Amino acid sequence: MAGPRQLAARLDDGRYLARRVVVAKGVFSRFLGLMGRADLDPEEGLWLVPCRSIHMFFMRTAIDVAFLDRQGVVVRAVSRMRPWSLRPVGVTLLPVARSHSALELAPGTLERLGVGVGTHLDLVDAAAETPAGALPGAAFKKSDSISGE
Repeated sequence: MAGPRQLAARLDDGRYLARRVVVAKGVFSRFLGLMGRADLDPEEGLWLVPCRSIHMFFMRTAIDVAFLDRQGVVVRAVSRMRPWSLRPVGVTLLPVARSHSALELAPGTLERLGVGVGTHLDLVDAAAETPAGALPGAAFKKSDSISGE
């Protein structure tokens, strides 16, 4: 049996936020999210679809969160959100305006790559990745983009 679909999150300039992104589309998988994980590898991420807010209850590690619109543009970026935190309140308890999904990443990822509001990224099929050194974006089709449409 095949495992969950795995994607890679990459910026327009070809740099990667994470090369192993698991998709959580079901109610239960979105609720569980990364709860119970002791840490998150810098190459890992979790894409919650749909998602307009998150919680940090029962989390054991800090995470970065990028809330994305349907086109893959960051509408809110939160770095190093701590376990059990309720701040910023607008992220954890209230829906983020224009958010379609949320990408949870290892702490420090957004800052390290300079990702903020307005940054565009794509979530592409990890199995369709081009070899290292290939022209960024050469092997990706429009259908592989974040909207899935």
